[in-house]
Amino acid sequence: MVKRALGRAVKRAIGRSGARRYFLLALVALCLGLGLAGACGPAGSAPGGTPAAKPPEIVQLRLHVPSRSTSYLPWYLAIEQGYFQEQNLAVELIQSPGTTGLAALIAGEVQFSANVSAGIPALAQGAGLKVIFIQSGKANYWFTTRPEINTLQDLKGKRVVVPNLGMSDAYTRLLAAALRKAGLDPLNDVIFIAGGSSGGGGSDILVGALVAGAADGMVGNVLQRLAAEAQGFHTIHSFADSPDLQGGVVTTDNMLQTRPDVVRRFLTAAVKGVRVMAEDPETSLDVLLRYVELDRGEAAKGLGYVRPLMSKDGLITPTEQRDGLEKLKEANPQIESLEVGQVFDFEPLQDAIRAVDASGWQPR
Repeated sequence: MVKRALGRAVKRAIGRSGARRYFLLALVALCLGLGLAGACGPAGSAPGGTPAAKPPEIVQLRLHVPSRSTSYLPWYLAIEQGYFQEQNLAVELIQSPGTTGLAALIAGEVQFSANVSAGIPALAQGAGLKVIFIQSGKANYWFTTRPEINTLQDLKGKRVVVPNLGMSDAYTRLLAAALRKAGLDPLNDVIFIAGGSSGGGGSDILVGALVAGAADGMVGNVLQRLAAEAQGFHTIHSFADSPDLQGGVVTTDNMLQTRPDVVRRFLTAAVKGVRVMAEDPETSLDVLLRYVELDRGEAAKGLGYVRPLMSKDGLITPTEQRDGLEKLKEANPQIESLEVGQVFDFEPLQDAIRAVDASGWQPR
């Protein structure tokens, strides 16, 4: 039908003018007016007759996550909103314990892992890894306690539950530093109890210790905080002023060197996910509730806690890189020799940010 219309227009133009130049003008004008790139050039060509760019082949990727959490919402969004698909990536989430996922990354069984806290020590032991994305350079943890306790100073002689004893545990490390700042001795003034779990949700053992009366307070992530507050406990302290590397992604040097375009496309989708999380609460809630069992109102509250702590586009400043690494060094003497340049490679993320900005894409 389009070809017949084009032919009739051309005949009329020639019949009226008898001049070849008007034929060419009519043809060009019709193509532009109808937006028919295919009618003005060979099949499979772009406007002007140049060959159309071939889209990249679909690449199968695996992303390891240690648990289900708001920390991984940008990746949930990238999957559910089709941002990976736009980049011709088919990304599968693999949920497993942190050390298991990291071993799979080093073995090449997954291409990305959201377990930075284990990835950096592995790097110090010779693993060829780099951190390429950090959702927050601030600790996304809070201290929640019994109603009669209102300050950290009130914890003297009280029992606090953390996943594991020792400074290698982020929960313990954060609370010990805050207690010292409040004038308490973590070793003598407070009784630490090892709960043995750092997972989120209402059935978590940390929350259970409060409910059972085995502990007077707990360090918790956002899901644990919400679950404890729902049981009548209250939050008295935020660790947001403490540098920490949260929601990060690590990949291998081999991936960066041999498949840089795939890494950039992966991060392009991530940037869109981060921006939706920052600017579109309703879509963020819809997607989060597909992965985490929460009441919608509670989920909205949790995102309200986390959103102000987010880095922009998953990129942290050189100062945040240095401070976050120094905090890890305090707990892991084996990484003392690591320098910032050995740990982080944000060049692919910066390329992805520029690509999203240049496209004019908006989160809503």
